[in-house]
Amino acid sequence: MGNVLLRTLGWNGSDIADQLDDLVVICGPPLAMAAEWLRRAAAIGETHRLTFYDAAWAAAAEALGVSLISADSQLLDAGLAESLGSVAHRLRLSPGP
Repeated sequence: MGNVLLRTLGWNGSDIADQLDDLVVICGPPLAMAAEWLRRAAAIGETHRLTFYDAAWAAAAEALGVSLISADSQLLDAGLAESLGSVAHRLRLSPGP
């Protein structure tokens, strides 16, 4: 998130820090990678020729049983992530509570 705010949207450091603080309040503290996740990330990276960084996101999402939402074409092409548009479309089609 910080990278998107900094590099894509051009936010200043203070505003980025405030936004990241808000995310911690909403989502909870960042996750630490468990040893098993690191091993799985290495395997995913090798299999799909991804950076370890990208593979680590895929491994964490897999371990947590959640969807990885990304705009990264390599993660999307490997079937390891869903695009934001795809998730939004799926949520619109879901029956309400």
